[in-house]
Amino acid sequence: MAAVAELSFLLFALINNIHAEERIIIANESDSFTYSLPEEADSCLISRFVGEEMLVLWNTSALWSQNSTAPEDLKQRLSVVSRDNISSYMIQNLTHSDSGQYQEKCWGNVTYERNITIIVCSMINRRKHIQVTGGETVDLPCEGAADNLDIQWLKSDSEYEDEIWTRVFGDSVTSVMDDVEGRSQEVKTSSGLRIYNLTLTRIKYYNCLLMNQQQCVSSHPVELDLPFELILHTVGETAVLQCPAAEFTDNQPPVWKKFSGTSYNSEVGKNYSLVLSSLQLNHSNFYSCQIYNHVQWYHLVVCPKSGPPAVELFSEGDNVTFRCRGWEEGRRPHWFIKSNQTEDRFLYLYDSTSHLKSRLNISKDDGLLILSNVSLEDTGEYWCVVYGPDTQCVSSSRTVLKSREPSGMDFTLYTVRSSLLPGLLVILCVVVVAVNQRTRRGEQRPAQTDS
Repeated sequence: MAAVAELSFLLFALINNIHAEERIIIANESDSFTYSLPEEADSCLISRFVGEEMLVLWNTSALWSQNSTAPEDLKQRLSVVSRDNISSYMIQNLTHSDSGQYQEKCWGNVTYERNITIIVCSMINRRKHIQVTGGETVDLPCEGAADNLDIQWLKSDSEYEDEIWTRVFGDSVTSVMDDVEGRSQEVKTSSGLRIYNLTLTRIKYYNCLLMNQQQCVSSHPVELDLPFELILHTVGETAVLQCPAAEFTDNQPPVWKKFSGTSYNSEVGKNYSLVLSSLQLNHSNFYSCQIYNHVQWYHLVVCPKSGPPAVELFSEGDNVTFRCRGWEEGRRPHWFIKSNQTEDRFLYLYDSTSHLKSRLNISKDDGLLILSNVSLEDTGEYWCVVYGPDTQCVSSSRTVLKSREPSGMDFTLYTVRSSLLPGLLVILCVVVVAVNQRTRRGEQRPAQTDS
């Protein structure tokens, strides 16, 4: 298991008399949960629902007083940290008994109220990534589902590491739900989640909880990754990003945005093409073009200028080793390929859809990439991009992989030349022999004397 992760949630802009809203926090057993006092609130009252009854757990302004209503077991696991005049309350060593619905009421300059459901699971599995495209039907698996366990599907729009979840289906009876992301339906035979006509404008997270009555056995998170195209350039060049929608009007032009902070909220253009000239390293970013319901994503990577490419020759079946220039220990190289097979687009070699993945081996100790059983389809440019701690490109290098054997039209010409060459050599030899013989006869003929 990973190190104990502190689950925290971020409080957004506070508005007077906010209506209560349920948010779901998923925690691992023995982990901790942190509640942060809102900046503009003087104190808060934390309560818990037990059936229809609401029990007051603690008042932040009188937590340690003798009249505190906080349960003794909770007090022993509760710690308070103050930073920048904001207090945070951490409940440590969570157990299944901490699962339930809590209510937070805060007052001061604002009135704040929110319902939070904490679900403590025995196991939280590694997040599964699924790459999707808009308009398709997607089946999300619920791994480990069994007939004797109940299933709960959750979703999150959060772009933070610690997501706050909501229920896909509003109640236990409904198993079909329509929303802006498409039509969701639980597949009874597999407990999976099927989403029809998927529409995505941001990364989406789902989570399948396996429940034994009211106790969470395991959590199975799934991330829907939006497809994006990698654009690789060097400093000083010009990048042109194309919005794929060919038709648009002045009333609804495409909108270009780039990643800023935690979301794509920085608008950078409204034309069919986004032109970025005289590129600098800080132009590296994620960009999106949205028109109607279609979104195209790009990842622009700008690297320092590099030297000329290296050339590797191969015969079919060989093993080829690529060296990453500029690599140094502690930095992991990222390898990409650009070839006719990829329509001159850069593709990440370790992508799950790459036809090369099963034949690749990356050495972390010396930055080498080894490609085994090479074929003609593997020809192209192999790029190594090295990222620094701030995710900016610090160096790049490329290797052109070429076959020793000619192919295509060159192969045809090579074959013709190869077949004609022996005949030409025979003819040349005959000519040379004939010339030599004629020359010898001329030398042997007696010279004529003058009369």
